[in-house]
Formats: sequence, C-alpha cells, structure tokens
Amino acid sequence: MKHKTRKTIAALLGVFLLPVALAWLILTQGWFTPGVKAHGEWVQGQIGQNSQWRLVLPVTGDCSFCQQAAPLLENIDTALGRDSTRVSVVTLPAGSTLEAGFVYIADPPGMLILRYPLSGDEVTDRMTGKALLSDLRRLLKFSRAG
Repeated sequence: MKHKTRKTIAALLGVFLLPVALAWLILTQGWFTPGVKAHGEWVQGQIGQNSQWRLVLPVTGDCSFCQQAAPLLENIDTALGRDSTRVSVVTLPAGSTLEAGFVYIADPPGMLILRYPLSGDEVTDRMTGKALLSDLRRLLKFSRAG
C-alpha cells in the first residue's frame, strides 16, 4: 500500500510542479518572446486628460515635417470611419515628454502609449500611417474609453 501511495504522490507532484518548472526554464533561458503586435515604439509619459483618444503631433518653431504630417493624420482620422468620433488630432509644443519628429497615440486619461517616427518622405510616412492606423484600430477595438 505504501508503494502505491508514493507513486500517486509522485504523479501528483509531477503534474503540478513539472509545468511550473518548465515555464520557469523557458522564461529564464529566453526561449519565449512575447507576441507584441504593435508597430510603433512603446513610450511612457503623460499629457492632459481628454474624453477621446488622441493622435498627438509635437511641433517646434521650424516644423517643416508638421505640414506634411497634418494631412496624413487627417487621412488616418478619416480612415477610422465610425470610430473617428473617438479620436482627435492635436498639436502640442515639443518638449521633454513629446519629441518632435514623431506622432504619438494618447489614451483618454492622458497616457502616451505608442509613437511613430516621421521622416518627411511621403512613401515612408504613408507606411508609418498604415502601421499607426492598424495599432489605433486595435486599441479602439479593445478599449471602452473614448
């Protein structure tokens, strides 16, 4: 009877401890890369609260790419269709939180989430716009805010 009890205990320990040990091994050895699907660069920062999601374009005094970025952002807003009412396009002065040369996505509580580089090249910026639109649609799909 003792032999059967030991086997049962060993089997139960194996069932519960083996998956934990394997998960620990996989994570510590770097064999797992999380499935991050965002195209933009994750950022941290805070801007003022708003009732909508925002596409933020930081501007400086001599902002030549801003004039090229404004129509791109308006096109993204139009491409959102019915969700365009949940998103606004804003320009803010560049500073320590907002670096010029990027477009940021900010959520309604004011947290900066992602940023996308602007190059001034129409073809490259169009690809950046597609990536931004894809990420923004995903955020809006899973968000109840805004």
